[in-house]
Amino acid sequence: MNIKKTFFQFDLENLEFHASCSEGLSSFLIEEAQDFSLKVLSSNRGGIFFQGKKENLLRFFLSTRFSSRISFTLYRMKVESADDLYKKAILLPWEKILPPEISMKIESFTKDNLSHSKYALYRLKDAIKDKIRKQQKREILIDTENPNLLFLLRSFQDEVVIQISLTSKSLHKRGYRIQSLEAPIRESLAQALLYFSDWNLDTLLIDPMCGSGTIAIEAALLLRTQGNVNYELLKQSFVFRNLFPNYKIDFKNSLITPKIYGFDIDPKAIELAKLNAERAGVLNLIHFEQKDFLSLSANQFSSQGTIVTNPPYGVRISNKEEIKSLYTKIGENLKKNFTGYSFNVICGDKSLLGYFRLKAEKEKSISIARLKGKFVQYKIL
Repeated sequence: MNIKKTFFQFDLENLEFHASCSEGLSSFLIEEAQDFSLKVLSSNRGGIFFQGKKENLLRFFLSTRFSSRISFTLYRMKVESADDLYKKAILLPWEKILPPEISMKIESFTKDNLSHSKYALYRLKDAIKDKIRKQQKREILIDTENPNLLFLLRSFQDEVVIQISLTSKSLHKRGYRIQSLEAPIRESLAQALLYFSDWNLDTLLIDPMCGSGTIAIEAALLLRTQGNVNYELLKQSFVFRNLFPNYKIDFKNSLITPKIYGFDIDPKAIELAKLNAERAGVLNLIHFEQKDFLSLSANQFSSQGTIVTNPPYGVRISNKEEIKSLYTKIGENLKKNFTGYSFNVICGDKSLLGYFRLKAEKEKSISIARLKGKFVQYKIL
């Protein structure tokens, strides 16, 4: 059976889409959506709702750097309780959306009238199961690992939204980071930090404390995919392939000669970074080497460049006095050896930033897991 012919057809340009992001990145996401001529309907700390032309939506989905997940609204309704959700959901045409060979999963993020997320999830699943059993005398297929369709159940006060996710996995899970060191930066946060740094793709980029290599790899992916960083994940998505059955991407050879360097004092980190870069298909675009940040100098590179890094702030090094001393030494080395450079960091402990003894050019508050952190840029004069 041709799955493309059995999937429920949607009028793409009339759909309401939602892109979620890490807290603090919604302003970046708004700018990004507007760059692709999308209409932002509303926004909050967790993301944006938007609409747009089919070709603009396609380009945005392939290249959004800050979205954690993209979904579109399937149904919106008022409910009084989880049992009321069941009564209303069972009236919907699930048999058209979920053909026999299509597997599903539901994730719920509910509150207020649906205060128990798990119970609400079970009631929605029961409604879908009972409707299809009644209409077509068959059972639904559940796949908790890699479903064809991932339904998202969200609620606020008495309003419920049921959405379909564009992918079964979060967009930042690109698949190359099978192993990592402690406290790795999330891929979408790495892209946001690169954007914040104003790095120009054809100029020098250095991550002097690269850990498992995420920042350098994400920079190289921008080059390898011509900005279409979500391509590999989306081409595996059942929903994306059905919404855009005729899309094609021709990756032309980049004229840019990469100048991306990743250094770390830990040889295990460099070994891991190389493995991750190889899985991502970008090892040839990055020079990884075991070196101490404090031994680096601009004389080894060029007179100007961008440094982007995720320094330790209490996870990989637990002794705070040691971290304070490290930050001070980093600041001294930058002032002595990297005049003309831009130094950009993500930090989950804002109290440490003063130990660089550098004047911030700009900063942005963001969330790192449950920590309130910052992006900060310093110009080394």
